[in-house]
Amino acid sequence: MRHEPFIRVDGGGPPLVLIHGVGLDHTMWDLVVCRLAQIRTVVRYDMAGHGRTPDQPGDRSIEDFVGELLHVLDTQGLDHPEVVGISMGGMVALAAAMRNPGLFDKVALLNTVYGRSADQLEGLRGRLTSAETDGMPVVAEMAIDRWFEPGWQADHPDRITAVRERLLTTDLAGYLKAYRLFIAGDPLVPDGMAQLDDPVLAMTGEFDAGSTPAMSTALAESVQSGQAHVLSGLRHLPPIEDPDVFATALIDFLETETL
Repeated sequence: MRHEPFIRVDGGGPPLVLIHGVGLDHTMWDLVVCRLAQIRTVVRYDMAGHGRTPDQPGDRSIEDFVGELLHVLDTQGLDHPEVVGISMGGMVALAAAMRNPGLFDKVALLNTVYGRSADQLEGLRGRLTSAETDGMPVVAEMAIDRWFEPGWQADHPDRITAVRERLLTTDLAGYLKAYRLFIAGDPLVPDGMAQLDDPVLAMTGEFDAGSTPAMSTALAESVQSGQAHVLSGLRHLPPIEDPDVFATALIDFLETETL
């Protein structure tokens, strides 16, 4: 039996779907929703095992997450929306776009991995082992250290507290299923990307060590209509690190007419 995903809708105008990263939930977009909702109907949801959406029985496949996204589009009556996914959310957005040609108007892949090296995969597997052994507290500490520069953490204690609390309260079983899939990746990548003709933005932070500027450049070059953008001085969660800079860059992509 499918558990209905938690969905929140704000604003008005053409539909824009936001997909969060692994371990987080729809609230990671809170600091940018006000600006986005001025020009779009912003639809956010919590993926299975995250936030207010319960975990589903059994293992998790990329098709499960794509199916969940399609279910959100169907229940909300969204026709040809724009979609924005960050990190694992970007993986889901890309997977849905490749499997459903013409489904989206535009696709923004934020801080999204592509062509990871053997060393990067080894690091991911090590973090998975730590999570399996020690649970969400160790996940929270490792993630915050990777995602945010130390000086920024000191200057934004409230935002760090919110991210930490979200991670600590994420369902461990749901997190592990999603993280294993995040490591395994999508079997259609990279070969299926050449068929994708939606306008694609691949955007990341200058200092994101896991979803690097080189990855965003490669992503943009692997689709028919892609562009890369690097946000100066930022790391893995630009909507939280610098909401204004992030929203400006995203809105520029959304509002620019394409041929």
